[in-house]
Amino acid sequence: MPLQAQQIVTLAVQTAKVPSWTQQAGQLLNVILSELCTDYDLAVNRKTFNFTFNSGAGSNYGPYTLPTDWLRADKNDVFYTILGVKYVMIAQTLAQFNAQVQQPGLAQYPEYFAVDNSPIATQGAPVMYVWPPAAGSYPVTAVYFGQMPDIATPETSTVIPWFPSQQYLIRRLTGDLMLMSGDDRAPMFLGGTTPQGGSTFMGAAALLSRYLKNEGDTQAVKQVTLDRRSFSPSWSKEPNTKTIGW
Repeated sequence: MPLQAQQIVTLAVQTAKVPSWTQQAGQLLNVILSELCTDYDLAVNRKTFNFTFNSGAGSNYGPYTLPTDWLRADKNDVFYTILGVKYVMIAQTLAQFNAQVQQPGLAQYPEYFAVDNSPIATQGAPVMYVWPPAAGSYPVTAVYFGQMPDIATPETSTVIPWFPSQQYLIRRLTGDLMLMSGDDRAPMFLGGTTPQGGSTFMGAAALLSRYLKNEGDTQAVKQVTLDRRSFSPSWSKEPNTKTIGW
């Protein structure tokens, strides 16, 4: 049975020989879980957001408000649907979006999207822009990697942390506590594999690397592709430099 947050904290403080540091351990556990969200695209924190393109004049570029827990899009899984047909949009940077022609009356099937995560622009939530602007109120599906919520008081919580590799959480939390206390064992607990008395001790880095190798594996064949922003398989999709915007 998976361990609860309080059980992970207890094991970590006992191994690190700092049994009174339960509050600090709880804070560190939330930091570790947050770091996993921000640093890795994990299938376990993939989420889906649905909205509809605006059809009013001047508003169909966006901005379209996204969830507050949005970190980044699953770039190959953001699409809109027209009569059951899916149109997958291509991710752009904001600089590339800002360089596109934007003039009144321009409307088409959107091909690109860009996300602005800056706090000033988003007022607490990221926003998405699309180009060309949508010609209709098409339903949109955006699959994204989201920030998972913190566990309230992990040192006493019965919540099971969302990250599946609990051995990693225990070893990483133990190593971080050892760093705080000046314990010489910290590099061993935080690092890779270490020979130890005829066996191999796996530190947090080694455990995480092992987990990530098969994380989200659906047995699908992996494919290397060209950048869809600069590569087009059809000349008909190349911009016509003799006509503004096309």
